Amino acid sequence: MIRAKGEGAPEVPPLPVSTPLFRPYGDVVRLGDAAPRPVNAGTARRHDVADFGSDERRGSRLIVSVFEAEPQRLPRAVRLLERHPCSRQAIIPLGEAAFAFLAALSGLDERPDMATLQAFHCPPGSGVIYGRGVWHSPIIGLHRTGLFLVQSWQDGTATDCEEVAIPAHIVTVV
Repeated sequence: MIRAKGEGAPEVPPLPVSTPLFRPYGDVVRLGDAAPRPVNAGTARRHDVADFGSDERRGSRLIVSVFEAEPQRLPRAVRLLERHPCSRQAIIPLGEAAFAFLAALSGLDERPDMATLQAFHCPPGSGVIYGRGVWHSPIIGLHRTGLFLVQSWQDGTATDCEEVAIPAHIVTVV
């Protein structure tokens, strides 16, 4: 839900991320959502939290990165969205990291459909997997410096990540 703030940029209050609310944009990942199964001769438990899908581009490979995100003060103006048209992208906080972000679906012109723009808040222990081609803001780290596991298919071309400038939208306090 976007609210206009006087004559300034519209405000986008973050909603707590949940499977029903986030479904149009992708999947929510929570450690406790998957039943663990014993592995490594019973010394560990495996939690299969999501099916990441594949990428059919020649030369594409699954890249796993760790992002270190500095905390950002809210309210915060967001002026950039990005998408990965050929891949889903996972953002999984490590440790006690929390974050907020904007997400929007693609319109008929393949640009962000601003009518679908929504802000979400992920508490520690929750992450997301954006659907292929879903527009989203960069990670907005909250409260403390956080580490995030980020995973996507990449082939080294410009189609790995597309960026677009948008009119400022204010992500309000969580």
